[in-house]
Amino acid sequence: MRGFRLFVLAIWVILIAITWRAAAELGLGVGDVFFSDLSHPWRAQLNADLSLHLLLFAVWAFWRDACAAFCVLGGLFTFLYLLAAVYRARGDARVLLLGAHA
Repeated sequence: MRGFRLFVLAIWVILIAITWRAAAELGLGVGDVFFSDLSHPWRAQLNADLSLHLLLFAVWAFWRDACAAFCVLGGLFTFLYLLAAVYRARGDARVLLLGAHA
């Protein structure tokens, strides 16, 4: 479980760095880019894949903890949620996956 914690923390730090660079160079207006990308088939596939993945994660998090509103905001929030869940589970995979239902 310690390796998983380090992995989640590492990918969150990488995502913070990439997000910081994107915001610094292009600003925070991402809506135009996201919706204009839907005209390109592969970008539409990537955006649909990501959106459905976040939706599934949000449904799981809501079922697990009845708290998932922030999960649709991307990895900046879902990775922190997952990292907190790993620490609360204290190494127990069953508690990590099931939360209050364990």
